[in-house]
Amino acid sequence: MAPDLLILIPANTDEAILATDIFNETQGPRKGIFLTFEKAQKLIQFHLPDKHLDHLSYFKRGYNNRVYLAHCTDASEYVIRLGGRFWDHKKITNERHALQLAQEALGDVTRVPTFIGTSIDEAKVHIEEGSRIVPYDYVIMDRLPGVPLDSVWDELSQEDKKIVVDQIAHIFSRLRSIKLDAIGNFVDGPNGEPAVGPLMEGGGGPFPTWREFVAGNIQQEIKHLLGLETKFVELVPFVPRIEALIEKVKSGELEKQFKGQGGLAIEKPISFLHGDLETRNMLVVGTQIVGLHDFEFAGGFPSEQEWCAGLESLFARSEDPNDEGEQQKLMNMTDDQKELLEHFLRTLKEKYGILQYGKENQEYKVILYHLQVNIAPWWLRDPAREEWTETQVQSVKIAADSLDKALKYLGC
Repeated sequence: MAPDLLILIPANTDEAILATDIFNETQGPRKGIFLTFEKAQKLIQFHLPDKHLDHLSYFKRGYNNRVYLAHCTDASEYVIRLGGRFWDHKKITNERHALQLAQEALGDVTRVPTFIGTSIDEAKVHIEEGSRIVPYDYVIMDRLPGVPLDSVWDELSQEDKKIVVDQIAHIFSRLRSIKLDAIGNFVDGPNGEPAVGPLMEGGGGPFPTWREFVAGNIQQEIKHLLGLETKFVELVPFVPRIEALIEKVKSGELEKQFKGQGGLAIEKPISFLHGDLETRNMLVVGTQIVGLHDFEFAGGFPSEQEWCAGLESLFARSEDPNDEGEQQKLMNMTDDQKELLEHFLRTLKEKYGILQYGKENQEYKVILYHLQVNIAPWWLRDPAREEWTETQVQSVKIAADSLDKALKYLGC
């Protein structure tokens, strides 16, 4: 692991000092959530009684969680991840099942983490909330070998990058081979096996069809918008047109409207979604991908969604065609980046029968995905409007412009 990504957390350091000097976010999921050496030691001893913490390091990267590396006196290492304040134990259950399914699909290709212990396990012993070691949801995992791919990507030659890209295509196809019959996140089935249940955020579902999922998701976003209408004044006027779109989705009229927009017979309407399939979540040794982690938002979702939510580091993300800033990024690609993207897409198409969603393949679903994201932008919900930076103010204006163009394109 590159040393600039880790901060050593000294033993016996005052919590107030840690909160001021290191864990000092004023907003976002990690605000006010952190771990001291002493608390980490208690977590290790609870879940791994024969282990003793030697030193604790903190990963500077991450948005939704605090992630630590626990170095034990016997040289073993474990990852401790504290969940952000907007999520609960349902995310742990979801990830546990996602990892089980991913292991079955990727077992001969690459490794995924193993859960050592979680706050759910601890709560079975420390039943009273006040007796728990830390007041947050958490997981302890084994540490996978390697370093994050994004930390060494620029050092790789073009040919080495192609070797890595071939592996990403293989992993992508394997994950999509997982058979699911509903849209939602994972819950405990009748015998503890993975089952698709309601969405972690919003609680809707599980949805048996694409139409029901998209309509439900848009309705949920409208609720967010109207609940924050003084913050999103630029977006509220679009509500009648968005409601008209919901009816088009429910009736099937929207699918009929774009019936001729491509698609492969081999593609499944519902896929296993990693949720953040990016180079930062792939671990490599040399040019070999030896691990894939961060499955916390995995689930069963429409097949186009991984293209819209991930693969950005490979320039393979299906960007919002109505966002000029995102389109400019594509135009600014270097020749090497273009060559790698073409190599990735060609490998997926010719070897695995998978097409990128976009201009020549079901573009309306890409536009519909980004429309949902722009109804009440999640990255602007937390800070007060009067505290927005100029960049954030501009961001909501871009969202409004994209929303207007998308609704026109979709006939609303």
